[in-house]
Amino acid sequence: MTSGADPGSRDRDYFETIEEEFIRLRGAPLLLSPADWRLADGWRHQGVPLHLVLESIRRVFERRAERQAASPELKQRNVSSLRYCRPAVEKAWAEYRELGAAPPVRRQPSAIDVPGRLGALASALPPTLADVELWRSRLTEVGGSAPEVEARLAELDLELVAGAFDGLAPADREAVLAGADEALRGTAGRVDEERLPELRQRLVRRLVRERLGLPLLSLFAETARSPGES
Repeated sequence: MTSGADPGSRDRDYFETIEEEFIRLRGAPLLLSPADWRLADGWRHQGVPLHLVLESIRRVFERRAERQAASPELKQRNVSSLRYCRPAVEKAWAEYRELGAAPPVRRQPSAIDVPGRLGALASALPPTLADVELWRSRLTEVGGSAPEVEARLAELDLELVAGAFDGLAPADREAVLAGADEALRGTAGRVDEERLPELRQRLVRRLVRERLGLPLLSLFAETARSPGES
């Protein structure tokens, strides 16, 4: 498992952040299908801000959980596709435009409490993490605009998870790799062959996070929000 920064484009970052959040909320390592990637690609080209997509997806799952709590006898179908969230995202985007919101590149730095979110991410690191205090310092010292901070966090996230993977006991590393391979087998016929090595790496990172309780290092991750932040 390598720790180098992903050479992908901004489009790939946009897609992968959406996929990470969708997988986290669904609670299972189900990767986005090619149709889902095309849907996200459409949002990207329309200019739908990433934070708007993520917040819409979260609301869909929150409302679903509320319905389940109110009527536990009703069985709900598993959410197996990002398309389930499409109406919520497109409604939010329409409202966003009707309000005359400024372009996200200008809004994002002032709308996001960057130091606060970095502090929340630092606090979310598990105390059992090797060099946890050093990592907390590195996170809180990241500076720049929100897009610059997010780019740096992506690099640190890869480094953090790669180091955590390398620090696992051999048996635990084997278990993580086996889990990633098992999840990939479930994508047979639904994912382009050339994407499989990349997807395996991302599944490995996902499973390492779950095993060690590591937060996703992103300003848009749920763990980056303070308790009083909407």
